[in-house]
Amino acid sequence: MREHTVIVGFGTKGRSAIQTLTATGLRKEQIVIIDPSSKVIDAAVAEGFNGVVGDATRSDVLIRAEVQRAGKIIIATQRDDTAVLVALTARQLNRQAKIVAAVREEENAPLLKQSGADAVITSASAAGRLLGLSVLSPSAGAVMEDLIQQGSGLDLVERPVIRAEVGRSVRETDDLVVSVLRGHRLLGYDDPAASPLQLTDRVITIVRAEDGPALQTEE
Repeated sequence: MREHTVIVGFGTKGRSAIQTLTATGLRKEQIVIIDPSSKVIDAAVAEGFNGVVGDATRSDVLIRAEVQRAGKIIIATQRDDTAVLVALTARQLNRQAKIVAAVREEENAPLLKQSGADAVITSASAAGRLLGLSVLSPSAGAVMEDLIQQGSGLDLVERPVIRAEVGRSVRETDDLVVSVLRGHRLLGYDDPAASPLQLTDRVITIVRAEDGPALQTEE
C-alpha cells in the first residue's frame, strides 16, 4: 500500500475518525487499523478495513501496516504514554506523513508534538469546551456539533483556491471562508494578510453537506 491512512486504535475515537474519513470519500481499502485485540481487528476486517494485530509502539507492527509508506496516521490509543511512543516510532519510520494524535490530558500535548505529531487533540478538553458552550448557548453548541459531524448539515471543508478567486478578498468568495492556509500559516478570515487570495492558498469553508465537495487535504 502507499499513501494510505493508518488508524492506531479502533475504540470510540478511532471509529469516529474513520466515520469522518469515509464520509469524505476515503475508501475502506485505503485504511489500515492497528489494535492489540484480535477480536477488534476481526471486526474491522469484517467491515471491509485492513487490519494488523499488535502493539503499535513496536516498529515491526507499524512496518506490517506499511506505516513507512502511509500518507496519514491517526493515533487514537487509550493511554497518553502509549500515544507518545507510537508517535515517536511512527515518525522515525515516516518523516513525511501527517500524524494526528489524541490525548486525554492537556499537559501531555506538548510531549506528543515533540514526539512527531503534527496536531494533537485533547479529547477531555474538547468535550469540556463543547459542554460549556452547549450550556451557555444550546444553539451554538448544536451548530458546533453539526460542524464536527461530517456528511450531515453543515460541514467544514478545506479546498484549494480556484482561479476565479485569485486576487479577490476572502469576503468576495461564494463560500463562507473562515480561514486561509498560506504555506504553513493559518490566517483568520479577518486577518488583513488573508486578502487578496493567492492561487497557492487553500481555504477552510463552511458549506452545506449536500452541496460541499469531499474534504481535500494537502497534495
